[in-house]
Amino acid sequence: MKGRTVREFPANADLWPQVEAWAAKNRFALDHQEVNRRVYRKGHWMLMAPAWVEIRREGQRAILEAWINADLFLILSLFSGKKSETGIESGGITAAVPRRKTREAVNRLLALFDQKPIV
Repeated sequence: MKGRTVREFPANADLWPQVEAWAAKNRFALDHQEVNRRVYRKGHWMLMAPAWVEIRREGQRAILEAWINADLFLILSLFSGKKSETGIESGGITAAVPRRKTREAVNRLLALFDQKPIV
């Protein structure tokens, strides 16, 4: 399993309003907020492995991290000493449905900033 999916891209002046509108439209709830950082969550572990999206602004750049946390396969990976999270790229069966749904949502966010989609 790969770790978190990370993308870096130029951040325009209206980064946060665009991110907040995307989160509302795609049903991601704000979990944590700092001046230059937001963490969003979608889902609940009892229904489907939760998806997380973190966005940080560092100067004129935005850094996006996306991952899926703690479904059964990921929890079993803890026994091998790995973190209970995986990135959202395609491939493999681990958390396949939540990864696909999160990838589709994150690609809509990346499109707002004219970035290539995650495959």
